[in-house]
Amino acid sequence: MKNMKKYIAIILAVLMFAVCFTACSKDKGDVKKADNEIPAAFEGRLMEPYIDLILSKAYTFETTPKTETPITFVQYGDDQKMLSLNVELEGQPTAITYMLKDGTYYLLTAADKNYTELSASQVKKLKVDELFNNASLEKFPNASYVGTGTSTISGVEYTYEDYYNPLVQVKNRYYFNEDGALTYMARINDKGKVGQKIPVSVLETNPTVFDVLNEYEFIEQAPVTKKANGITTRKAS
Repeated sequence: MKNMKKYIAIILAVLMFAVCFTACSKDKGDVKKADNEIPAAFEGRLMEPYIDLILSKAYTFETTPKTETPITFVQYGDDQKMLSLNVELEGQPTAITYMLKDGTYYLLTAADKNYTELSASQVKKLKVDELFNNASLEKFPNASYVGTGTSTISGVEYTYEDYYNPLVQVKNRYYFNEDGALTYMARINDKGKVGQKIPVSVLETNPTVFDVLNEYEFIEQAPVTKKANGITTRKAS
């Protein structure tokens, strides 16, 4: 926990770029459809199965933005979320994961295979809920269909679909390969210029993904005293 303050600005900056395609408001733009009903804008289109996954709240979102920092966000229901990414700290790549499981927040560090529980104050200080909100795709369905076309990227032809999000007045482009798999995303500015294409994938997930916690060693920070400051460990149950 000693260096975690240094992570926050880096992570927020990365997520802001990686998922700039969504509305950033926590309250506006939440889609509430009966029985995960697909919004009309996506019906019969290549984006439809991905919107279905997002509305089911059982998906994994993976992306590698311009910084070449891989990001993985997993959501299963409302009380199980996990965000994994690598950040460079003092010149060294550091892999960390924030997890919310059954009402408890955790911080996992891949290098030493350790994890610790986060207190409410630590969750607030580390802005964990804000990070989850920024990485979530739940605002993707709030859009209207604009049009479709084809585009060649590195010699490969992709079909794209454009959607407009009125909440933030942003137009997004989603690229699909010949098998109909979502492969890239890009933002289109008000002059029609297409921004950087970011590789992405959205996959179905299940709660066993969160069992990774059992493969890590639990680290409990001991109370700070005038004499000593240490830690104790026990194997995750």
